[in-house]
Amino acid sequence: MTKQMKKNNELELLFKELNENPYRRLNFSFLLISVIPVLSLTYVLVDKVASANNNLNSMMYILLFTGLILIFGYVVAYNVIRNIVNKTLVYAAKAKRADELKSSFAISLAHDLKSPLMTVKANISNLKAGFLGKLTQQQEEVINVCKETADRMNTMIMELIDTYMIEAREAKLKITSFDLRELFLEQERELASVALRKNVAMKLELPLKPIMINADKEKMLRAVNNLFNNSIKHSFEGGNVIIKAFVADGFVRVEFLNDGTSIPQDKLEKIFDKFERLDKSVEGQGLGLSIAKDIVELHLGKIWASSKLGAPNFFNVVLPLAKE
Repeated sequence: MTKQMKKNNELELLFKELNENPYRRLNFSFLLISVIPVLSLTYVLVDKVASANNNLNSMMYILLFTGLILIFGYVVAYNVIRNIVNKTLVYAAKAKRADELKSSFAISLAHDLKSPLMTVKANISNLKAGFLGKLTQQQEEVINVCKETADRMNTMIMELIDTYMIEAREAKLKITSFDLRELFLEQERELASVALRKNVAMKLELPLKPIMINADKEKMLRAVNNLFNNSIKHSFEGGNVIIKAFVADGFVRVEFLNDGTSIPQDKLEKIFDKFERLDKSVEGQGLGLSIAKDIVELHLGKIWASSKLGAPNFFNVVLPLAKE
């Protein structure tokens, strides 16, 4: 395959992705731009022909020469811009393909790591259960450390799989109707020990009526879990984590508040990027908020952060309610 054929194939793939050929807009733009000078030349020509005080032959040469320069200038300009657009599109196609390969590799690697990790976790559980003999206190402590490490690795692997599955557009949603309050209450119970270890007080302020949404419950649980965890991890020791929910105009808005270090204004959007970690001392890989954002947006919702010096950090989520 020649270099030109390869380039054309890359462009065709990108055009399919864009659902349009961007050169059509380029051609149309140049056509519109050319209308003004053409009309100007036409006006000058008509005006000079109608005037008996000017030499028609000399004006025709001037107009012809001006028209040729105009056409030559447009041809050169069009080719230059087309070349720039062409290179930009080729680079975009290559970057997109490289990103897809990266996502595919990450998913494959995460799945390959998952199987042996499950074996490790199963054997740790067998040891803790005493199937291979009674453990001493020191052995139990070592096994507990191994279990916590394996659990962290499992969480990281699942986060990688979730992140790149969504990015590769391979995530399939199993939509059901459920009460969003159930997920909040479940996470409050599940993470109570985590909050207790850090001496963080958790408080839920939820409506009395059900908050019914249509969503993939498992994925939405992952998003809620990540936001709960993020609020606890980034709260000061002895601080507060408050989750509030409001229902209005067919939407539910959830606010996650934590008494942590204020987020710089220029980082409020960046913290949702993959592997972005503002505080390197806090445990994690910087995937939690990125996954939460992807899941919320998959469900046609919005998520953003707000922060002011001396005030709690807010993580806001808006989701459409289930239609009655």
